Amino acid sequence: TPQMNSARRMELSRTLASRVLSYTLGATAAVNRGVRSADYFVIRYTSVPAILVEVGYLSHPLESQNLRNPHYLDRISYGVARGVLEYLENDHPLQ
Repeated sequence: TPQMNSARRMELSRTLASRVLSYTLGATAAVNRGVRSADYFVIRYTSVPAILVEVGYLSHPLESQNLRNPHYLDRISYGVARGVLEYLENDHPLQ
């Protein structure tokens, strides 16, 4: 496939991030900190849409308890997976 231009990749990455955020919030009822953009090295030079998922802070009393709970981690995993699947089924350019 031809190289995806940077603007299109960023647009699709933002859509992917929105899907993952929506499903993760629905599965966990975590605090919505929104989708943010940053120029991180690990996603800057990708040729496909890419996101980083931050699921909580170990320094926060309640979040650190949640992040130690296997059931909460399962809900996070489910939300991320459902968000990715929703993106692939509805938004990915090669669908």
